[in-house]
Amino acid sequence: MIKFNLILVGFLAFISINDLSAQQRKDNAKTIEIGKIITIKSDVLKEERQIYISVPPGYDTITAKLPVIYVLDAEYRFGIAQSIQSYFNLTTRIPRAILVGIANPTKESRQRDYLPASYGGEAQTFSKFLSAELLPFIEKNYKANQKRYVAGHSHGGIFVVYALLNTPSLFEGYIATDPSLKHIYDKSDTLLNRNLDNKRLYLASSDVAYGFSEDVAADMQADFAIFKNHLYQSREKNKLSFKIDHIPDDHGNSYIQGFSRGLRYVFNWRFE
Repeated sequence: MIKFNLILVGFLAFISINDLSAQQRKDNAKTIEIGKIITIKSDVLKEERQIYISVPPGYDTITAKLPVIYVLDAEYRFGIAQSIQSYFNLTTRIPRAILVGIANPTKESRQRDYLPASYGGEAQTFSKFLSAELLPFIEKNYKANQKRYVAGHSHGGIFVVYALLNTPSLFEGYIATDPSLKHIYDKSDTLLNRNLDNKRLYLASSDVAYGFSEDVAADMQADFAIFKNHLYQSREKNKLSFKIDHIPDDHGNSYIQGFSRGLRYVFNWRFE
């Protein structure tokens, strides 16, 4: 059973140029509201989770079902994602979509949810939460179709690749920015041999640098290169459409360009 409470929130740090319908205050000032936060009670995760939701302008009059973009680490990435998406609604052919952010209750739950068992996490349980609870909830309560996209960075990027390999039916497009891929795949795996036709993956590395030792940075880049080779070697079998990218920035800041480039790629907007 999922319960929810609606809470209006304004992200003043991320001003969306297309959100001009803010309510008038008595002092003639205007507020900027880019979405809402709902709280759902998950039986799978056995905890409450905060979900951030933003709908496009004119949502109330839209009769068609819309695609949904799911953003991990919503507590500090949702505002960035919403601003980029809003801007693209004006400047590219990316369609209107519902943006859904999934927040982490704690640092520990982030590691638990996003990391697969090979990393010491429980990504399979988080994946069940998505398939059994969150996705059906969004598609029941919002004008959402089953064209779904997911974006993650770092640990979130690991989960995005995990989801592609293990539950490819959940999403159509995958954006993974600067994940550590050491344990995600090895030569004994056959997951990349399955049919991934009509799936699109944007996968980006970074210069890593800030906050990481040289050895850790070198390992991340080497593991990224190994997985990239697996993708190229298996593409004739699985028919996966993918773009491999490198963002010349540090690990933390790579998300901004990664989400921007990735969103355009998974929606098949050619920008090269």
